[in-house]
Amino acid sequence: MKRLLLLVIILIFCQLFCLGEEFLPEGRGFPLTKETNPIYFGYMEDYAAQLKAALDKSHMLRLRGMGADYDFIIHRDGTITDMRVSISQGKYFDRKIKEIILSVKPLPFRDGMNMDEMQFSVYLGFEKYEDVHESIGSSFKNNKKVFLITVITKK
Repeated sequence: MKRLLLLVIILIFCQLFCLGEEFLPEGRGFPLTKETNPIYFGYMEDYAAQLKAALDKSHMLRLRGMGADYDFIIHRDGTITDMRVSISQGKYFDRKIKEIILSVKPLPFRDGMNMDEMQFSVYLGFEKYEDVHESIGSSFKNNKKVFLITVITKK
């Protein structure tokens, strides 16, 4: 009887482990480098520099550790659509970050960029250090590449 009970328990646990599925190692944080995609990386660097300049010049309440992240789509002609906040810090802060993003008109896509639209996730925030980081990830929701820009300033 003990052997039968042990066998049933082993079969139950083996099935649970066999049904598990791991995500592929693709997502936020995988770097888009100049060597692999120089056109897209250059576009993102230029856009991030414009966002940093606008953030540095903005006149708003700045508290360390605060930041907001917006997801949106940039079309080939440089228009922004489907803008929504994904990391919120309150109405005032979110509104100011949205104004900064909308004040920076993205450049039209460069030659060699074979996309009609790019999905962006842009984080603007304040810390004790400065950082501008560009990377690429994937969206599990709509199976698209997500171009990530993080701009952190201490000014």
